[in-house]
Amino acid sequence: MGFIKRYKEISLYRKDLDIVTNIIHYPIASFLCAVISPSLITPNMVTLLAVLSELSAIWFIFINLVEYKIIIVLLLQLGWIFDLMDGMLARFKRVGFYHSTNPSLKGYYWDAVSDHILRLGVLTFLGIHLVQQDEYGLYYAFGGVMIYAMTQVEHIIRDYILKGVEVHQSSKGKGAKKLDVIIKLFNNIYIFYFIFILSNRIDLLFIVLPTIQAFLLIKRVFQFSSSDY
Repeated sequence: MGFIKRYKEISLYRKDLDIVTNIIHYPIASFLCAVISPSLITPNMVTLLAVLSELSAIWFIFINLVEYKIIIVLLLQLGWIFDLMDGMLARFKRVGFYHSTNPSLKGYYWDAVSDHILRLGVLTFLGIHLVQQDEYGLYYAFGGVMIYAMTQVEHIIRDYILKGVEVHQSSKGKGAKKLDVIIKLFNNIYIFYFIFILSNRIDLLFIVLPTIQAFLLIKRVFQFSSSDY
């Protein structure tokens, strides 16, 4: 199979995420998947690359966030690209969870667990930096990490409860579709990393991110409570 054909087939396995990921990150991820797909590189190896990228970013945050902010942002974006790649590569190669006769949950498990742990890890070390720079940093950091952690717990529990449940969605008007586009953007923490790390406004990160996440959490709770599940 030629490169163009591999790229087109791999691109079919993209999920419908936020507009920034769909336009920027996914094309890069699809291109890299098409490059490595004929090799012996496995989806689990790509997951490991995602972990190493974000751990490296955490290390540079610990050393000197201001001096290495561009490297940190690039490593975090690279980690996000690798995170997109492992699932697409697994689907394309039909291995792991997507194996036709012997599916395995191990890769799926490590991908999901590493995602949540590393995002909390990045926020924690950004919070440590803020504590050292701002007299109110402890309150911002603690509140921000706690609120984000609660939203992740809700996300995991909701997905677990709804697993296997057929969800009926009514057709959405233009207003609802535009709101969905905005919500997906707000759920992409890597956009927040890009904006606030590059601008050296970690204080605003721990104000804006928790506020938006808390609002979306409340919205999901009310939406779920008023549903027919």
